[in-house]
Amino acid sequence: MASSSSSGAGRVAGTLALRTSSAVPAASLIPGLPDDVAAVILCLLTFPDQSRLRATSRAWRLLLSAASLLPLRRSLRLPRRHLLCLFPTDPSLASPILLDPAAPTAWWPLPPLPCSPQLYGLANFAALSVGRHLYVLGGSCFDARSYPLGHPSPSAAAYRLDLAHSRHYWERLPDMQIPRGSFACAPAPSGGVVIVAGGGSRHPMFPSNGSRTDSTEWYDATARAWCGAASMPRHRAGCVGFVAHGAGDGGEDEFWVMGGYDEYTTLGGVVPTDVYCRNAVALGLWSGKWREIGDMWEEGERRRLGPVAALSTDDGRITEVFMLDGNDIFRSVKLS
Repeated sequence: MASSSSSGAGRVAGTLALRTSSAVPAASLIPGLPDDVAAVILCLLTFPDQSRLRATSRAWRLLLSAASLLPLRRSLRLPRRHLLCLFPTDPSLASPILLDPAAPTAWWPLPPLPCSPQLYGLANFAALSVGRHLYVLGGSCFDARSYPLGHPSPSAAAYRLDLAHSRHYWERLPDMQIPRGSFACAPAPSGGVVIVAGGGSRHPMFPSNGSRTDSTEWYDATARAWCGAASMPRHRAGCVGFVAHGAGDGGEDEFWVMGGYDEYTTLGGVVPTDVYCRNAVALGLWSGKWREIGDMWEEGERRRLGPVAALSTDDGRITEVFMLDGNDIFRSVKLS
C-alpha cells in the first residue's frame, strides 16, 4: 500500500514538473519535503482549505485542481469525499453553504444565485450534484411584472457551479423547455445528464394554487441543450425522483417518480386542498416508456407521501427507499 501511494504521488509530482514552464525554475511544493510526500499531504486537505490555498503558488493551484487532485486521490485509494450543501429558501438573496464532513466546523459560503430585479421569493427549486458540478433548476417565484401579484409563477431557469474552479460562480445554462417548480429530478447514470419531470408553480404561501404539468425533459451537458422525453401518464407536481439501476425489465435503468399531487379539490366548496397521488411511475431510460408501479399505500392509510430518503452505495446506486411520515419511517422499498 505504501508503494502504491508513493508511486501515485510521484506520477502527479512528475506531471507538475512537466507542466511547469521551463522559464520558471521548479520549486518544491513544501520546502524541505519531497514532492511526492508533499502531494499526499495537500490532497488530504479539507475542501475549504483547498479553496483557500490554491492561490499560494502556481504549483499548488495546479495540484489542487480537479484534473490533478482527483486522479491522485484515486491512485492513493483514498475514500470518496462527500460534501454537503445547504440551500436557503431563496438562494438569490442568501448564500448556499458548503460543508466538508472532514472539517465539521469549517463552513464555506458559495455565491448567491444571480438575482433579478423583477423576480423574488424563489422556492421549491431542485438542487443536485453531478460529479463536480452543483445544479439549481427551476422553482416557483413571484414576478413583480405579473398580475395578480400574489400568485407564484414557475421558473425555467437553470444554473450550474463548478466546485473545481478556484473562483466559484454560477453559470447560467439554457432554460428548461417547460417552467416548473416542485418537480422530480435526478442525474442519469451515464453522467452529464439531468432528468426532470412534472412540477408546476406550487409555492409555500399558496400550497393549492398554481399549475401542474406532465412534461419530462433531460439536459445534455455536452450539447448544452434540453431535450424532450415522453410525458408522464398524468399531471403531477410536488413529487420526488431518483434513478433505480436495473429495476426495469431486462435490467433496464429507470427514473422513478413517487408521490406528489395531480389535482386539487375544495373542502366544503371553499378551502382548496390537494389530491395526492398514491402510486409511483417509472420511465425506462433505454426504452423511453413510462410504466405504473402501483399504489404505495391503501386508501385512508395516510393522507400524503412525506419526505423520501433514498439510500445509495458509493457508486451512486439506489438500494433502498424510505418513505417518511413526520420523523417516523412509514414504509421502505428495497431495490434489487
